[in-house]
Amino acid sequence: MAVHGELSKHALRASDADREATAARLRVAAMEGRLDSDELEARMEAAYAARWCHQLDTLTLDVTPPPPPTPAVRPTFVKPAKRTNGFAIASVVSAVFWMWWLGSIAAVVMGHIALRQINRSGGRQTGRGVAITGLALGYLGLLTLAFVMFGIALG
Repeated sequence: MAVHGELSKHALRASDADREATAARLRVAAMEGRLDSDELEARMEAAYAARWCHQLDTLTLDVTPPPPPTPAVRPTFVKPAKRTNGFAIASVVSAVFWMWWLGSIAAVVMGHIALRQINRSGGRQTGRGVAITGLALGYLGLLTLAFVMFGIALG
């Protein structure tokens, strides 16, 4: 009964969609004059009573050509788009536009969060260089703050 891991057409149970498709083919055959009304009625009853696909095939075999086979479709795998980590961008922005060195602290914190998220993303996120730039600018701002505080303390 199994053909290459799939059920053969003979062993496949008919679905409601299969029955409706057969009924539509029978109506077309009747409109084309291939079936008279009595034969159409008998075949329609048999179509709606059919339990197996091969029973449906025999109802339309002599009056309509078989439907074209559906082409096999190869699965298409789409690689997910990489996106830049938002914390990495925020780290650089707050390091560049720092106000009274509070932006430097935010840049350092967000830079470390960004690097951790990028490492855990499994390649779905980018922005490692942006995060490192934000970290470097943030630490530079904090270093500047330390020198200014040291200068004030001495002065």
